[in-house]
Amino acid sequence: MPSSSVAGSVPNGGGDMIVVDHVVKSFPMTYSMLAWLKHRGSRPRNVVLHDICLAVGRGELFGLLGPNGAGKTTLLKLLATLALPDAGTITIDGIDTGRDPKAAKRRIGLCTSEERSFYFRLSARANLEYFGALVGLSGPALSRRIKEVLEIVDLSGSIDGRFDSYSSGMRQRLTVARALLADPDVLFLDEPTRAVDPVHAEAIRHLIQHELVKRRGKTVILATNLLEEAWRLCDRVAVLNRGSVVALGPPHSLDKQLRQVMRYQLTVDKLDQSLVDVARALPGLTQLDVEPSAEGVMLRIEMEKSQQSLNELFRVISLNGTVLRAVRTMEPDPVEVFKRVTAADHNG
Repeated sequence: MPSSSVAGSVPNGGGDMIVVDHVVKSFPMTYSMLAWLKHRGSRPRNVVLHDICLAVGRGELFGLLGPNGAGKTTLLKLLATLALPDAGTITIDGIDTGRDPKAAKRRIGLCTSEERSFYFRLSARANLEYFGALVGLSGPALSRRIKEVLEIVDLSGSIDGRFDSYSSGMRQRLTVARALLADPDVLFLDEPTRAVDPVHAEAIRHLIQHELVKRRGKTVILATNLLEEAWRLCDRVAVLNRGSVVALGPPHSLDKQLRQVMRYQLTVDKLDQSLVDVARALPGLTQLDVEPSAEGVMLRIEMEKSQQSLNELFRVISLNGTVLRAVRTMEPDPVEVFKRVTAADHNG
């Protein structure tokens, strides 16, 4: 698996399907007509991506997260060869996308959240026939593939309905089907469950994780604003903020990258104020919340990552004559982690 370092050089790319190496992207700043007439010299540029370095392994489900304007869509466009970086390189399956974009495109499928390239007056079948022909499919092979991808996204019963009669969720599922037509090794999915009802959103997530990645071994980059979706599906995620990667790694490790804290849920048979006071005074303990439970009393603890601190808490509980009935490590909440990583970058 690729390294999870945020800054520095790209990890060893021997087993990587995608390598982004020190990529920078900027766009000319816009002016009003009067300001444009007064302006002299070259137009200043707004840097959207700053020195992006990351690698995605073969068969990995990789998430891109970030607030609006963080640079996710721009990075996806660069990966899909729809735009070129100002500096740095992107390789897909060893192919430099800047030097040989056609070869790179043959290995990728793109599913965008705001699809405008379908022909609204044509049926789903006719649209897929057209796009299938563009990727080299024809005759019985094209017909079979259209049937397969429509079954995957559960649109077989609407294959002859006009695109402009489709709901937003149906349009999104048809976009996923189109991305799968050429059976690419790499898929770039930009919010594939956006505007999709919960039942079909769950079906798309199952398709991505189990059918495409686990069963077929495809490499998937998933850009999403649904934190729980990324936490649940992705092997690793990169959090972008203001054009930079501010955190990179397995979802449940991101909190530990920023704060060396651990959270525990302890269940005891009883609790008195003296124990609470002593526990709150322990070095390294940053938070203690108390609430009743069916088994006794529940303590939600946050403390610095130290076995010594946890052992000291257990000792205090034992000396008090309290019975410790259960201990459970609490996973960080995705929204809390997301707020922390972006706030840390903003304040840093």
